[in-house]
Amino acid sequence: MLNSKIFSIFNYKKYIYLVLISNFFSIILLNDTTSFNLGLISLQSLIYSLNSFLFISFIIFETISSFLDFYGLTLNFLNLIISNLNNLNTEFNLYIFFINLKYFLFLFFNLLFLFFYDQILRIFKKLITKKNSFIFLTFFSILIIFILQNNYLNNFYSLNDRITKKLIFISKGNVLRNDNWFIVLRNTLNYSKNHGEYLNFSFEKEFKNFGNLENIYIVINESYPNFKDRELKNKLYSALTSDLNNVEIHKLKKDWSKNYSTQGSELELFCDQKGSWKDFNKNLDDFLIKNNCWINSFYDRHNIYIHSYEEDSFSRSRYFNEQPSFFKESFFKQDLLELDYTTCNKNLHYIHICEDQIVNKLLFDLKKINKKKLIIYLTVENHIPVKIKNEFDNFCNNSILKLHPQFCTLFNNQIIFNKDLNKFIKKLDYGDLLVFFSDTPPLYSIRDRIHFEDYIDVFFFKKK
Repeated sequence: MLNSKIFSIFNYKKYIYLVLISNFFSIILLNDTTSFNLGLISLQSLIYSLNSFLFISFIIFETISSFLDFYGLTLNFLNLIISNLNNLNTEFNLYIFFINLKYFLFLFFNLLFLFFYDQILRIFKKLITKKNSFIFLTFFSILIIFILQNNYLNNFYSLNDRITKKLIFISKGNVLRNDNWFIVLRNTLNYSKNHGEYLNFSFEKEFKNFGNLENIYIVINESYPNFKDRELKNKLYSALTSDLNNVEIHKLKKDWSKNYSTQGSELELFCDQKGSWKDFNKNLDDFLIKNNCWINSFYDRHNIYIHSYEEDSFSRSRYFNEQPSFFKESFFKQDLLELDYTTCNKNLHYIHICEDQIVNKLLFDLKKINKKKLIIYLTVENHIPVKIKNEFDNFCNNSILKLHPQFCTLFNNQIIFNKDLNKFIKKLDYGDLLVFFSDTPPLYSIRDRIHFEDYIDVFFFKKK
């Protein structure tokens, strides 16, 4: 006969309820994450439901990982946030919070059940009576329908289609799945060890292919919409490269930083794969010297940094905290406002200096400086979410641009920017080089980002 004291130590009923409730809320609130491409029931929940502390820890971890999975980022991205909370844009993060409210609800409902387990079960048992069962089931059904319809499903046809496909998927034996935290952790480790074709891109190596350089202009484009659709890709390419008869064009590909997003693209530009994030996050000049970065070969030039947004964004003011400094001049939003440049309202949460003013005026003004220059210019215009235009042209009839309310605006913004940049490239002097690449693909959800290439095109334009 089994000793009943063994079971008094372990609350097996609570364990079963935690497994069931965590998986129930996952199905309801996390079903658009990568985890549910694998199965239905969380394999890890069978372990962390054994203990309340483990349950709290992993439910929080799962919530955070669901956000990272949504944007295709690794756990290392958290270093960027933790290192300086000022890196967070309050308006943008509220936007992220509300469009992904279901992930926070997953955390809230799981913790609510854990902390008020006994009370919830008592209330539930009282409701489930012959007298109240019909009313309860009706209310519960309406609640579930309301959540599903208003949060992330447009109609019941798509809901029915997804349920049908999921049932077929599970019927084929795909029952157990790994949680998002497990997938994101695995991807983080694999990404750190990955040395794929595009990860091996080297700015130092590519710059060695261009000798006798005069002025150098490097433009880092916020969230370039590199569509997979051939028609859209060609339209963007044509706007950038049309009528450049006396310009050499070299097109390459590179990966983007899933660890540090835009800051990762700048880190790579300055020093390729050398140095640590910790050092880069402190002081740019010390970082460049300590790691013998390739860009130091341009130290004696008149180096200028331009950003159409605030200098406090990701602490970019640290690029200028010593004299002498690698950068001799800088132009941020406040600097340009004092020079009578104006802001544009193309982005909902990043009010910035109009990019067309920088390309069509500032770059031309700086071009007149009679010194060898290295100019690095970071845009912000296409940072999602972009403000949707009311007027649309014929290109918006493309089936891809109809899939998301922001796709057409993003495309049109980029077409305009590419055309403006094309005008500047035509005015380059002999021996001048312009490098144009994106920081990241548009960081929409994984489902929406499937329409964009998951690599970055890098363009080198050399005036013959």
